[in-house]
Amino acid sequence: MSRQTLFLLASLLSAPFCLTAQTVDGKVKLQQAQQIEITLETKTTIAQQAMGQSIDFNVDAGSLHLYNVTNTTEDNHSLRHTVKKISFKFDGMGQKQAFNSDNPKDLNGQMGKPVKELLDKKYDMIIDPYGKVKLAMPESFPNKEADSRMAIISSMMKEVIEVVQPPKAGKSSFFRVIPEKEGGVKVGESWTESGATLTDKYETTYVLTAVTDSTVLVDFTGIANTVTKAEMMGSETTTTLSHKLSGKIILDKATLIIKEKTTTTESTGTTESTFGNLPLTSKSTSVITVVVKAGE
Repeated sequence: MSRQTLFLLASLLSAPFCLTAQTVDGKVKLQQAQQIEITLETKTTIAQQAMGQSIDFNVDAGSLHLYNVTNTTEDNHSLRHTVKKISFKFDGMGQKQAFNSDNPKDLNGQMGKPVKELLDKKYDMIIDPYGKVKLAMPESFPNKEADSRMAIISSMMKEVIEVVQPPKAGKSSFFRVIPEKEGGVKVGESWTESGATLTDKYETTYVLTAVTDSTVLVDFTGIANTVTKAEMMGSETTTTLSHKLSGKIILDKATLIIKEKTTTTESTGTTESTFGNLPLTSKSTSVITVVVKAGE
């Protein structure tokens, strides 16, 4: 065997080892006055059983929200969050509705008031270098009685509505994907995040799958349970759902800011109402895309 052949063979054998030996330090790199523009689009189909019949719902929803980097140091990043747009299309129960907050006619119409209240909610937060929340101001927004005009739709576009809420101190912000670990996280290594609120409980496992010249790729799977209340035809309903989710995240290698995140969620459960316990299934797909703009 020639020396050239031996060298080529050694290179091929070492290639997989080099790939798996790659590590990623989870520090997020932000710059003063940057604007991080986040577009979220979701598509949800729901099948509800009621009185022996299947009632189908289709909801397309979206939001545009921004993080402005107001200050950055080696130890902290300060950001201000605003929501610029909320839109949705709803088709179900013999009704079709559409709303776009960029349309003045919609914003001044019947659905405008509750959406205006969402658009008016702004908050500031401070995160550590790995994207964990140190402080949010305000810590939360006062709970208000749900507007019946939005009750059904908002329960179906929960992910869009939740972008207005400040993250809790000690929890992950939008910018935390790769966890803090001495020596970094290796390709093939996994980690799990879990949490609970009054209405939600979740556990998600992430795997660092690959590192390219320009991106870092992460796959994830998870389970969650939710309990939501709404009003339907004049009576209160309680919907209990179990969710299975999976997806992929593409990070910019240089900054570790998300470039794209895709999530597929399949859900099963029941809605408790005056009509009894009604079986429910749903499937949703959400796509987040991010554009980072330098400060002027």
